[in-house]
Amino acid sequence: MIGVKHNQETIVRGIVKEIFLKSALKVFATNGYHGSSVADIAKEANVSKALFYHYFDSKNDLLVIFAKQRLEEWNPLLENLETLEDPKARIKCLIDFVLSELETRADWLRFLYMLYLSKEGISAIQEAMKKYQRQFNRLFAAERKLYRDLGYANPDDEATYLRSVLQGICLEFLLSGGNYPLKAIKEKIIKRYLP
Repeated sequence: MIGVKHNQETIVRGIVKEIFLKSALKVFATNGYHGSSVADIAKEANVSKALFYHYFDSKNDLLVIFAKQRLEEWNPLLENLETLEDPKARIKCLIDFVLSELETRADWLRFLYMLYLSKEGISAIQEAMKKYQRQFNRLFAAERKLYRDLGYANPDDEATYLRSVLQGICLEFLLSGGNYPLKAIKEKIIKRYLP
């Protein structure tokens, strides 16, 4: 009976946390991170501010959780990077994965960029990288292996280069208001790696 009660409590905690996260996303999207308070989030969730502090230490905790969720969204890519044999298929998968999100999840990505380009967001990402170091290390190792398999002498530099290029494309796309030649740019990058 104790195990059942514990499982129910765990489920309830998960549901309440999810309600807070969805409410925070809505409030942040409306007011911005700095313009939002814990009271605003609790009000949107239709619960007390005290309950928020029962689950989270601060508003910044939400950013760390969003960073973890973002990392989890990359799990399908990571699995492909680790399991596809052909490095050319892996690089194409990487480019497709990142740039396809722009077509399907632009609002979510715009919101994440807004959050994480703040001082608090950078701090949250650094905290998430420490807290979830194993997952980040796994992703970086898969990238490193990809560029080594493609024949690059310095795989870390190449990973940083492509990551920077793709992030720049994402920002340009999100700022363009829909007038960005995504398909042509995607083909150009793929040609660079797969001549």
